[in-house]
Amino acid sequence: MKTQKQFFLYCILSILFLVIHTSCENKRDDSGTLGGMWQLVEWRAADGSIAYNKPDTTLYYKVRSNLLMLQELPGESETYFLTYYQQTEGCLVINPDKIVNNAERDTVLHPIQDLKKYGVPSTGRLQILELTSDKMVLSGEEGTLRFRKY
Repeated sequence: MKTQKQFFLYCILSILFLVIHTSCENKRDDSGTLGGMWQLVEWRAADGSIAYNKPDTTLYYKVRSNLLMLQELPGESETYFLTYYQQTEGCLVINPDKIVNNAERDTVLHPIQDLKKYGVPSTGRLQILELTSDKMVLSGEEGTLRFRKY
């Protein structure tokens, strides 16, 4: 009689565990080393000159799953751009069809040229020259961007 009760309790607990486990959504970031918040350290134009020289502001690339957030802080009140990206064969490719500004609540799509001030070229393609857990170097038409993990 005791083993039958233990078996019944074991079955109930197993079913309860399976229901709870399968109902949880996987929200882990799957963007690998690219994931996280990157602070621009240096932006050099193709001729070697400094392309971004605003001592009171800093550019950030924030990467999570397949989303890229571009932000300048301090800047206008919480202004940033969101877009989808893909990481393929040593490149970061930004989807130019889905660029939105937070203030417009996804109602207005922006052209990729609006991201030029963040170092994003008109093609949306940035070559990844270096990517480690604490350093990233990107290269494109607008020059070379060096980041540190923030």
